[in-house]
Order: sequence, then C-alpha cells, then structure tokens
Amino acid sequence: MKSFVSMVKANLKMQVRNRTALFWLLAFPAIFILIFGFLFGKNSDFTATVGVINGHSTPIAKEMTKAMNKSSFFHVNYAASKKEELQKLRQGNIDAVLVFPKNVSPGQTLQVKSYVDKSKLSTSQAVSAAINQVAQQFNQGANKGPKLVAVSTQSVQSHHLRYVDYLVPGFVGMSIMQNGILGLSAAFVTLRERGVLRRIRVTPFPLLSFIAARIVSNLIVVLCQVAILLGMAKAVFNLQVGGNVADVALNVAIFAILGALAFLTLGFFVAGISRKVENANTLGNLITFPMLFLAGVFYPLDQSPTWLQDIAKVLPLSYLADGLRQSMVYGTSVTHLWVDALALIITAIVGMFLAVRFFRWEPRAN
Repeated sequence: MKSFVSMVKANLKMQVRNRTALFWLLAFPAIFILIFGFLFGKNSDFTATVGVINGHSTPIAKEMTKAMNKSSFFHVNYAASKKEELQKLRQGNIDAVLVFPKNVSPGQTLQVKSYVDKSKLSTSQAVSAAINQVAQQFNQGANKGPKLVAVSTQSVQSHHLRYVDYLVPGFVGMSIMQNGILGLSAAFVTLRERGVLRRIRVTPFPLLSFIAARIVSNLIVVLCQVAILLGMAKAVFNLQVGGNVADVALNVAIFAILGALAFLTLGFFVAGISRKVENANTLGNLITFPMLFLAGVFYPLDQSPTWLQDIAKVLPLSYLADGLRQSMVYGTSVTHLWVDALALIITAIVGMFLAVRFFRWEPRAN
C-alpha cells in the first residue's frame, strides 16, 4: 500500500510540473468560459418551441395550430400530457405550452390557455405576443360577433437558464475529455519512449497497481480541475446552481469521475496504438475535436438536425455534458440520469478492454 501511495504522489508531481499539460487542463477551458461568458452571458433566448395540447380537438384549434406551424417563429410540438409539457417548460426545454379545450359549444369563444416562463422576460413576451397575434387573425374575421378565440396567459416560474449556464458544464466536460485522452495518452507514450515502463516492468511493482495509481492521480486532478473551473464561473458570471449545493456537488463529482474513467481508458487505448507522442497527439485530436462541435457543448442538441442528434448519441462527451448540465443547472439526481451514467460506464468498459488489448511496455519497432 505504501508503494501504491508513493506512485500516486509521483504521478501527481509529474502532472503538476508539466506546464503544457496544465495549460490544456485549466487555462484552455478557462479561456473558453471567459470568452463565451462575456460574449453571451446575458443571452437567454433560444427558439420559440411551443408544446401544444389538444391541437386537433376543434376546427379552430386545428386552424390555429396549422397557422403556427406555417410561421417561421414557432416550432410546434404536439403532446398529450399537459403535466409533462409544463415540466419541460419549468426545466427550460420549451418556451411555452398552449392548451386548447377538448370541445366547445357552437357559438362559444374558444378559451385557450397559454403558459410561459416569465423569468425569461424577453422570450415570454415575444412568445405571448406571437400567440396573441395568431389568435387575433381569427377574431378579425368574426366581424362584430363574439371572439372566436380568447387566449389567457399564465406564468410558470422555472430556473432561468442563461447561455453561460448552458456553456459552463459543456466546457467542464470538454476539459475532462482532454485530460483523459490528450493528457494521459501523450504522457504515457513519453514514459514508454524514455524506457520508464521498461524499468517498471522489471520491478516487483505490479502493472495493475501502476495503472491504478495513474488513474487515481488523474481522478484527483480532475476533481480539482472541476472545482477550479466551476469556482471561477461562479465568481465571474454568478453561475446558477439548481437544488441543494451539497447534492449538486455530489452529483457533479459522480459524473466527473465517470467521465474521467471513460476518457482515461480511451487515453490508454490511444497510447497503446501510438508509436510516438506526435502520433498520440494527432490521434487524440482526431477523436476529441469532432466531439467538441457534435456533442452539444456549444448548443442544445434538441435544436440541431435529426442526423446530428443521431451522431451525438454515440459520442460519450454528449452524455457527460448532459449529465453535468442536468446536475448543475437543474439539480437533477444521478438516479434520474441513469442513461448518461450508463453510457459513460459502457464507454469505460469498452475503453478498458481496448486498453488492455493494445497495451505495450516497449516502443514499437519502426
């Protein structure tokens, strides 16, 4: 046990002394957070997505829903459950809920209820005005008779999601990915090139303990890295946290560890198939760079094309970013994010299998 602790300390010292690695682990994601935070910190407007209940219940409801569908301002989601749609509104996944009555007597006004989140002032005002404008088009054709449609607006208070609140968890996930794949693979190939692994091989220290020590030291670095980045975001941009702080911290730590394990195993795999540090960096960038732009770090995946959402489903960074975001912004428990957690666990298992399969003590002969 003493030798294992000594190996962990040695790994930590090597990582702390590596200034280049520290830049990519801390400074690089911190710069991203600062730049995008200052640029978009006050921007909370996404798209006007409206959940429609009973959209085909009456002829006027059909026509009104059809008119909204034709408008470039609205993105209409047909739904059956009012409760589920209001929950989506509270979580910030949609911008309004429109509830039509199931039936209406002839000659009576169609009483439509509109639910918006008034904590998003500009969005709720724009959506309410657009809905009332659609309703007004039907009332204008009613001449002097009673109104055909009457819209009453109710407020649903939800967590106020700013763009910076959306970005920060994604950038934290990005830094964990880079630490695991780019940081570990390059460092491990360097140890192999310098003959350090060869010397460890002939010592009584077991290979499994050596790898475990490296993983433990990286996990310690990742937890410190996450704490520093989130602390900076909180201090500079007042990062919003949903739920109890202790529960949120626990959930974030769990996802940080799962994400670190997933990407560390992939880093070991990259190190195993790379002959030189240059090869490890190239292959690592080929793996990480597409995920930065396809895994929902910069924008919500549900607003991207269907084909892009399908690609994101196979990218582990998308599950890490979503798990961190749901935990931090909405205070969602890990037990309700089991899909994200399971995806990271499967990635870690597959990565471990590949890492063991391609592990090498000696540099590959040219």
